[in-house]
Amino acid sequence: MESKAKSLYVHVPFCEHICAYCDFMRVGYHPLLVKKYLDALAKQLQPYKNDRFDTIYIGGGTPTALHEDEFSSLLSLFTDLRSQQCEMTLEANPENFSEEKIKMAVHYGVNRISLGVQTTHPHLLKIITRKHQPADVSQVIELCIAHGLTNLSLDAMYGLPFQKMEDFESTLEWMIAQNIPHISLYALTIEPNSAFGRQRIEPVDNELEGQFYLRAIEILTAAGYSHYEISNFAKNDQMSQHNLAYWHYDDFVALGPGGSGKEHHQRYTNTRNLETYFNDETAKDERIELSIEDEMFETMMMGLRVKEGISLTRFYQRYGVDPKDIYPKSVKKYSDRGWLRVDDTSIALNETGRQFLHDVLVDMMGEVIKP
Repeated sequence: MESKAKSLYVHVPFCEHICAYCDFMRVGYHPLLVKKYLDALAKQLQPYKNDRFDTIYIGGGTPTALHEDEFSSLLSLFTDLRSQQCEMTLEANPENFSEEKIKMAVHYGVNRISLGVQTTHPHLLKIITRKHQPADVSQVIELCIAHGLTNLSLDAMYGLPFQKMEDFESTLEWMIAQNIPHISLYALTIEPNSAFGRQRIEPVDNELEGQFYLRAIEILTAAGYSHYEISNFAKNDQMSQHNLAYWHYDDFVALGPGGSGKEHHQRYTNTRNLETYFNDETAKDERIELSIEDEMFETMMMGLRVKEGISLTRFYQRYGVDPKDIYPKSVKKYSDRGWLRVDDTSIALNETGRQFLHDVLVDMMGEVIKP
């Protein structure tokens, strides 16, 4: 069955080391495992060989942990899968994204880089066991720009152990000073299977986490960034087209162990077991059939994250109904409160409403009216 999806996510599970907060599907780098992975990935790609994707996102793990010949082999798999306007994003870590790998990325059509920075403070980098230093970030940014890779996104984390507000502020101010077009925010969450989880590190309290988040909005919007999604800020309309596909609730293909996708009214997660993946690249840990009620709710859940909100026309084309008729009580409640904007073309939360998205969704979940 040929996919109708126009977005492709590729999970590369290998890391040179495991960061203290990470709970993604990841394993330590080993060349024999990488070879098996690349062979299995090539097989998993076969059903999509005639498709052309508008967005390709290669994440992990750490794709740049692969050695140069492996890195080249990985990127070469996607050469013929790109549409003419394809946004091809590569996640990279500053300590192992060499100039040679940058050249390879450009050669194979990568035109967007998501760089894992997290913080510009060495003492915090040490706490979260990141291996790069701030100077590495500066060098990679300079090299990317020198080779024409100007569509850059940097990750910034808040709520880290011993992180002060001024630490977070200076990290954001440094990123702004680099004239980076896209910044993503991540609150530290303590996952049970992460090193922090095993060490029983306590997360910061909700009030402090909220203060970090609101301060970030103040700093970034004052610097000219559009707060286009709950955790993402962009200048010059350089939003992440791949992530917008998620938020617009489009279908997307997921390849690689642990990758999660959505196609043909199903959500699925590829097996996280490497040996299983090597023997059967189609193996799934989970496959969920989505009802129309599921899909309508998930459309609201994802679409209300973005500033533009949900297109009423697109919703009607998909489901044959108006969301105002499916969630009438919630729409009225949050419109009256001033959090929800409804007009002839869209339904969207304002800045305050997006901060309370969870509350809105809980209400919507409780009142689904079947079309």
